[in-house]
Amino acid sequence: MAESFPYSDEDLKGVSSTEIDGYQNSKFDLLLRQKWDQAMRDGHFRYQLDKVETKIIPGKKKYVAQLNVKRATERRKPQEITIVKQQFDAKQFNFTKIKSEEILFELEKVASNSLCNGENLKRRTLVIVNVSPLEYGHILIVPDIDAFFPQILTQFAIKTALECMLLSSHRGFKVGFNSLCAFASVNHLHLHAYYLEHDLFVDTCSVTHLKGSLYELTAMPCPGFAFQLQNRNTEDLSRDIHKVADYLSEHEVAHNMFLTYGKSFDSQSTEPTIRVFLWPRKKFIGIKEEAAFNVAVVELGGHLPIKVEELYGSLTEESIEETIRSACLEDQEYLSIKQDVTKLFS
Repeated sequence: MAESFPYSDEDLKGVSSTEIDGYQNSKFDLLLRQKWDQAMRDGHFRYQLDKVETKIIPGKKKYVAQLNVKRATERRKPQEITIVKQQFDAKQFNFTKIKSEEILFELEKVASNSLCNGENLKRRTLVIVNVSPLEYGHILIVPDIDAFFPQILTQFAIKTALECMLLSSHRGFKVGFNSLCAFASVNHLHLHAYYLEHDLFVDTCSVTHLKGSLYELTAMPCPGFAFQLQNRNTEDLSRDIHKVADYLSEHEVAHNMFLTYGKSFDSQSTEPTIRVFLWPRKKFIGIKEEAAFNVAVVELGGHLPIKVEELYGSLTEESIEETIRSACLEDQEYLSIKQDVTKLFS
């Protein structure tokens, strides 16, 4: 049995303005780091992170590039994926088949009155190691593990992602999701999370309001949709994000979702917010070996795990953005999606 991490709405505090430059680890952070460190010492990862080199690329975006060759050479072979809504296949690898030593703990949401929420009793959400980590604390969050959902976002998974962000008091904590055909390598519903000790351009860049809770991000090479968490209301925001994710899945549009702490969309507010970005993008099938990096969720957010040592030294903002733009939809297709998505918030 995995160790349980019980939490309630009272624990969903997140990062406050007084902690944005300095912070105390929350109970969630302490347990995650303790368990992750122990798993690394016990050899449950495919490699150590002691040889990861980091540099900030000169330019407006300040891309964070990290040379991590072993992640490319020693990671699990991706499953063969051909469509965004590919059905779950129990014969393929899934997260119920991992070693027990790879399970860090189980998330257990309890009601505020300390009685278990009956709905969550049916749902087992595990926090497990990513055996091929890209950064410190890299974990996988597997919501509803026993439901055997394919890699398609549910509202519960989005709500779990938001709650994990709020359980952490570290402003560098990130959560991400890759859909199928957007570099998800396992067709079993899961989220990525990790700590990054560097600021990203998407933490503070401006966005444009479209409708209701829906905003648009155009400051990065790939345009996409943006949301922010207001008043810790994870129920309403997860529902709104799911509207868009569900539209993309139903229309076979590959997509990536990224959650990060940053500046409120309201320029008058000094309180940090959780920013959520959802990028529709080109489908990709297979691995592009000649590129310095594959364009998945963290790369769209400005964090670049580089897999080719020879290309690491020659990276420029221009070459990075050329690679990222190769994953973008054609303008007309994106504008058509934007029009449809905006209507969902009318």
